[in-house]
Amino acid sequence: MEYNDQKKIKEAKRLAAGDLGKELSKFPMRFAKAALIGDRPARNLFTKINNATVTLVNLGNGPILITCYHVLDFYRKLINECGSALFQIGDVELDPLSQLVAENEKLDLATIKLTSVQAKAISQGGEIGSCFFEPSFWPPQPIKEGDFVAFGGFPGQWRKRWAFDEVVFPSFSSGGCRVTQTSGNRFACQFERKYWVTAFNMENREPLYELGGMSGGPAFIHKGLYWEFIGVIFGFLDFDIMYLRPAHLICQDGSICDPLP
Repeated sequence: MEYNDQKKIKEAKRLAAGDLGKELSKFPMRFAKAALIGDRPARNLFTKINNATVTLVNLGNGPILITCYHVLDFYRKLINECGSALFQIGDVELDPLSQLVAENEKLDLATIKLTSVQAKAISQGGEIGSCFFEPSFWPPQPIKEGDFVAFGGFPGQWRKRWAFDEVVFPSFSSGGCRVTQTSGNRFACQFERKYWVTAFNMENREPLYELGGMSGGPAFIHKGLYWEFIGVIFGFLDFDIMYLRPAHLICQDGSICDPLP
């Protein structure tokens, strides 16, 4: 679909670059945290680290983390190869395998149960990752082609290691990305970069060409009076198309339904 109304495009860009665009872009990041996965920090050794994104939700049965199967599989392989590995959300270290609720390799989804103490600690310290999303009803309504979603995560390309035991994870988010394709078990958003505007100061940030690290990030749709948690990022086609699993595949208790043959 091509937009040809230049007047409407100009007005939409003006709104997106202002306070409205900032609030729409900030919203998904309230419910997302970076997950650090890798070697434990050591002052005199080079340590390898990776990162992903986790979504913070409470669907009615307590706080859980949602991320991708391939994220946990990477952690599991590190354990098998090295005997130990670090999995940390904010300042909270945890063993996601012992707290695993469900995982599904075909859907590339995983859910992790948190204690109330862990949930409180994870959601402290700044606006990003400050809340667990609690929907007013579940499951959400089906997504449709042409809908606009807000999403966010923590791309590994921007990850910075300031010290041997200190890592910073800048976030990337969008307040309105159009859904271009839907099916029963996934939907896709195409990055129409010619329509993009920047709502925050990005002068000191390198251009983003690689979105690895955003897997597990949340997507929401604004319904006027409320937001719906609508999907989880699980893959990309270069820097042009983002693939998401519909959030309704996750049940209130954190289990994962499997509609795939």
